[in-house]
Amino acid sequence: MTSDAEVIEAVLRGDIDRYAELVNRYQRAAWTVAYSFVGNAEDAKELSQNGFVKAYQHLRGFRRDASFSTWLYRIVVNECKDFFKRKARRPAAVSLAAEPDDEGAVAFEPADTNGSPHDALADRELARQLHQAIQRLPRRQQTAFTLHHLQGMPVEEVAGVMDCRIGTVKTHLFRACEQLRVRLTPYLREGIPS
Repeated sequence: MTSDAEVIEAVLRGDIDRYAELVNRYQRAAWTVAYSFVGNAEDAKELSQNGFVKAYQHLRGFRRDASFSTWLYRIVVNECKDFFKRKARRPAAVSLAAEPDDEGAVAFEPADTNGSPHDALADRELARQLHQAIQRLPRRQQTAFTLHHLQGMPVEEVAGVMDCRIGTVKTHLFRACEQLRVRLTPYLREGIPS
């Protein structure tokens, strides 16, 4: 497999079709990062695509000694932040007749699908609660938690995406985990059989 650096060099030399290799390589991960923030499949698709477009437009400014994936994820995270800023400026429209759309509401799937239907339902509810709790975290904590715990990025790479120190990422991770523990502990206690 050709390295990211080789593909980038080919694109910069004019072989723009080679950019599709990077898109294919990182499309799923970029979508997952965006989805972890916005919780909606269509919005995540649009935001991750916007991230690839911006990365392509600014490819000449990419530092070749950096990781392309880290740079791309930073762009996608920034797209998500801009999405929330735009959303906050728009007036909310409320429809009392319509039921909320649950498409993409659950970002986490239970690991064990061999349990009873009751266990599966409890797992899905816990996943929903976890998703909502992550969405309520302050943005920097949510970013650090999502990239490290959900995307599996090393702390050093998360620091690169967030453009901050490793110690700062660790602080965000600690605070995020504490807030999630506080928010989810009552739910977990309710689910424990007596």
